[in-house]
Parts: sequence; structure tokens; C-alpha cells
Amino acid sequence: ASGPLPESNKVSDGKVILTFAHAEGGLQAQGGGELKGFAIAGADLKWVWGNAKIDGNTVVVSSPDVKKPVFVRYAWAVNPQGCNLSNGAGLPASPFRTDSEPLSNAYRQ
Repeated sequence: ASGPLPESNKVSDGKVILTFAHAEGGLQAQGGGELKGFAIAGADLKWVWGNAKIDGNTVVVSSPDVKKPVFVRYAWAVNPQGCNLSNGAGLPASPFRTDSEPLSNAYRQ
């Protein structure tokens, strides 16, 4: 058993679309409400909090502050709180990132 794990991502129309494995029963915002804990950046790695919405087995992340997004991070903090992406079984998603910055730089946000 596993919570949702990012399987792939693509950029389309100013949004990053994340596809997940282990999304049986669909994706959901645990406890209801909006998804939280998603940050988004362009090639410049200037991270801002993103607007995330579930669309089937994908999560679409965008921000009006990032016109050409490239990367997404989820629950990427020393002690992430409020992050609420889970699958239909209620299992939470683990922290992840789509960038490959060296870890010495990866905690910039």
C-alpha cells in the first residue's frame, strides 16, 4: 500500500500537470477543501506557493506569479504542515520535487 507517487509531469498552458501512480480510488484533498503544500517555479528557481487542483488522476499546479513554470515541489520543508494530498484509501502523498537541483540548493524556497 502506498499513497500517491508522482509518475510524470508536463507543462501545458502555463501549468504543470502531475500524473500519479497509486491513485486508486482517485486523488483527494484529505479533510476536504483546497490542496495545500504545492510550490511552483520557473527555470529561475524562484519558488512561490502554487494553486493546485485535482483533475482525475492528475494535479494541475499554477500561479499567476510564474508565467513559464517548469518545476513543482510538494511538502518540501523540514516539517511540512497542512499538506493534504491523498488517494481514495486515505493514504497521504510523500514529499517530492520535480527539479534536480543539488540538495545543497534544494531547500531554497
